[in-house]
Amino acid sequence: MLVNRVRAINGECPFDFLIHNVKLVNVYNNTINTTDIGIVNDRIAYVGTKRPYQSAITELDGKGRFAFPGLIDSHMHLESSMMTPAHFAETVLRMGTTTVVADPHEIVNVMGITGLEAMLEATKNLPLRVIVMAPSTIPSLPGFEDSGFAVGSEQMDKMLNLPGIGGLGEVMDFNGVAAGEENIIGVIESAANRGAILDGHASALTGDRLQAFRAVGIDSDHTVPTGEKLLEELALGFTVQVQESMLSEEMVKAMNEAPVSNRICLVTDDVPLPRLMNDGHLNHVASKAISLGLDPVKAVKYTTINPAERMRLYDLGGIAPGMIADIQLVDDLSDWKPSTVIVSGKCVYNEGELLISAESYEFPAAMRDSMNIKKPSMEDFEISCEGIGAKRGDVAEVNIIHQNGVSVRTEKAKASLPVIEKNGKLVLDTENYCKMAVFNRYGKAQHGISLVDGLDKFNGAVAITYGHDCHNLVVFGKDSRDMLAAAERVIDNKGGIVSAGEGEVKVQIPLPIAGLLSEEEPEDLLKMLTEFLDSCMAMGFEHERPMSFFTTMALAVSPEIKCTDKGLLDVINKRFIPLIENITEGSI
Repeated sequence: MLVNRVRAINGECPFDFLIHNVKLVNVYNNTINTTDIGIVNDRIAYVGTKRPYQSAITELDGKGRFAFPGLIDSHMHLESSMMTPAHFAETVLRMGTTTVVADPHEIVNVMGITGLEAMLEATKNLPLRVIVMAPSTIPSLPGFEDSGFAVGSEQMDKMLNLPGIGGLGEVMDFNGVAAGEENIIGVIESAANRGAILDGHASALTGDRLQAFRAVGIDSDHTVPTGEKLLEELALGFTVQVQESMLSEEMVKAMNEAPVSNRICLVTDDVPLPRLMNDGHLNHVASKAISLGLDPVKAVKYTTINPAERMRLYDLGGIAPGMIADIQLVDDLSDWKPSTVIVSGKCVYNEGELLISAESYEFPAAMRDSMNIKKPSMEDFEISCEGIGAKRGDVAEVNIIHQNGVSVRTEKAKASLPVIEKNGKLVLDTENYCKMAVFNRYGKAQHGISLVDGLDKFNGAVAITYGHDCHNLVVFGKDSRDMLAAAERVIDNKGGIVSAGEGEVKVQIPLPIAGLLSEEEPEDLLKMLTEFLDSCMAMGFEHERPMSFFTTMALAVSPEIKCTDKGLLDVINKRFIPLIENITEGSI
């Protein structure tokens, strides 16, 4: 009852919960002041010094800690954690995240509307507040990859009609939007006609093409690599969502000095399990930004009130009378490790102890049998030179995916490789390169194959269905026998991650829910993933961000060159390029 808030302030009835002695970070006037906070039911009723006539049923000594709102992540993907939503909720509540805006385009790529409905059901009773968006761009680059679903305006209408949908998920086909392509514009229009929130992904757009993207009503972007682009987008009315990989001293300087600061947010986007468990969630992104020079009060605003207003959650994001009581207490404003987390007026985490449990959800049987794929053969992992006029001893000029061992951005390179005979067939001699094969897992007998440089020491194989967007079966390796062993085990497990070497499986992580999610406890899943990464290192795999490498090499919207189930793709120019450019006589 509303009247109880007034009565509690006047001392006529007790507050349900009263927090004493905290330093409130006020997102409305950018101040920090010592105060008390009184809560009635799920709402804040009072912010000020407790009066002698006021009382409370439950009281908590804040011990002079900083109090600010629960964190709101306005752009993320639950599936990137590999955890079920229930396990994810229990993990991030400890880290101060109380609301997330989840775009489940990973699971919808695999399972279509069935996957979206399942995610809505799996998240609706969690202690973590989850706002589910309707994925907009499936496949991420239509015509250049195949997934288990395709979104047009008709499918978007069906998704937007589902109860609980919060808006349109990130529009990734930015080139299609800038060119005015009818299919993606039709999808956007279906949501715009309803007055829905429209999320964007405009990593390569500037100038007139960025304006075209904004002109269709999309007003957010979480792929902002420079402070210059941040300022350009703010000037066009975008909400700019900065993720960890975009943080730098230059970016933070722009965030501090931007003339408009109410449309800047910090987000996680994708947080692989090891980074989530070892470093944190949105609290880690904020702490890193602060370490690079971001004003801590701005960091609070960029993770609370700004995302709340972006998502039209007008009773979240601030600590003031009438607001939903999502509150966290932290000792250090430069390193956010909560001691206490309160959600809707209830303490869910205190002094290292999680005080609630999230309700688990039984995913539909169809989501546990999503691998519609025939097992590959050894020949599928060789690069054939049959039928192109080649003979043994000739030299092939080949397009190569160049990667630097640090970034997930790739570049096109060239190499000259000899044609050899193997098992009676003419193939390329790929000894010094890592092969990458992408198999369609949705019933189409097609696969793409390519070569990746910079992995000279890698002597094993990895197969994976957990990736980005289409989630086809991707296999990396030098030895076809190892690649086949890894691929077969992933298929047997109905999806997941496998490393193999010397013809046998080393580590396997079954991901039976759509080939993306595990029901294992987070600690057990982390242990398995750590063992997997250790096995890759033991087999000579070297990359600063190994999981990001494995999961983005088949991503059709990730510049500059990638491989999909349809072949080698020039992402920038949206065209397939041949693996073998030409054949010349002679030897190297």
